[in-house]
Parts: sequence; C-alpha cells; structure tokens
Amino acid sequence: MATYRGRKTDICRTVGFNIWGKAKCPSNKRPYAAGQHGPEKKDRIRRSEYGEQLLAKQVIRRYYNVMEKQFYRTFQTASNMRGNTGLNFLRLLEFRLATIVYRLGYAKSIFQARQMVSHCHITVNGNMVNIPSYQVKLGDVIGVRNRDSSKGIARQSSYEGAAVPAYIEADVPNMTGKIISLPEPEDFPSFFKVTQVVEFYAR
Repeated sequence: MATYRGRKTDICRTVGFNIWGKAKCPSNKRPYAAGQHGPEKKDRIRRSEYGEQLLAKQVIRRYYNVMEKQFYRTFQTASNMRGNTGLNFLRLLEFRLATIVYRLGYAKSIFQARQMVSHCHITVNGNMVNIPSYQVKLGDVIGVRNRDSSKGIARQSSYEGAAVPAYIEADVPNMTGKIISLPEPEDFPSFFKVTQVVEFYAR
C-alpha cells in the first residue's frame, strides 16, 4: 500500500497550521508552504469553494494518516450508516486501531502508532492485531503486547502522561485502554471541517 514518504512537518506548513500540536513544528513560526516563494503564495492564494472543501478533506486525511482510497471507502461506509454522516465518518476514523494507540500515548505520533501496530506490538482483547485500519468496537480492550520491546516503546513515548480522551478508560499500570463510549463532536480537533468534506464527496 502507498504511504507518505515526505517530511511530516511539510504537511503542516502546506495547510498553514500545526495539525498534530507538536511543540517544535516549523509551522508554528512559518505557517506557509516550504520554499523561497512560500510566503508570497500564502498572500496570493484565494481559494474557491472547491479549494476550501479539498483542503478540509486533506487536513483530516493527513491527521489520521490515511491514504485517499481508504479514506474514501471509509466515507462511503459512513454514508450508509444511520445518523449524521459527518460524525459517523469521524468516529470510524477515530476507531481505527492506529488512532487508538496514538490516543493512549503508546506512540509519539500517528505515524509511529501505525508502525507499532504493523510490527505486532499491540493487542485487542488479548489477541495480537497487526492491521492499523482494524476497527475497534465498544468494550474492546487495546493493550501493549506483553514483551519487553513492546513495553519499552510505550515507556519511551511517556504514555503515563498522555491526555487520554473521555471515551477511553485507560489502565496505566497494565498498559491497556478500554473503549467505553462513542466519541462526541467535542472530542475531535476544533479545526476539523467535516461538513465541507461531506459536501466535497457529495458533488
């Protein structure tokens, strides 16, 4: 499967703000695309409605580290579910195993979280799962595999101090987390513009 090989910080600079909230992200001081003409392009850009929708889609897609084909398939699944399509879409993205690993603080970034899952460091309900896109469900218990190398990665990521969202019940000593509820709109980053994403795919 294809994956992004460029510098992760360039994504933030392209969209114009710090997506993942990292303290040392260059976009904090230079919120424009890389290159000598970056500042000039920022001042000249006047995005159309389509451009704004496309940017909103790219921000969410990059935030969750999902490739376009898989991102669109997830949207199609959400559109076939009952209820609010936008909220269902975000919940599906949030309930990807790689995202939950990141939320629990076992990895320092969504990219490292994907790698941890792929390298067999994570379990779901006691069983090893190595699929980053695996959809967790209410009641599932996600944990770090019981071996020194797996636990060492989580400790290096300072998982004990992670800001775990309300829909996950973290058991810090045992390195596990249980999904206890569905994420609500306030649990997602404020810069998400999911309505524009729905409009983008509804064209």
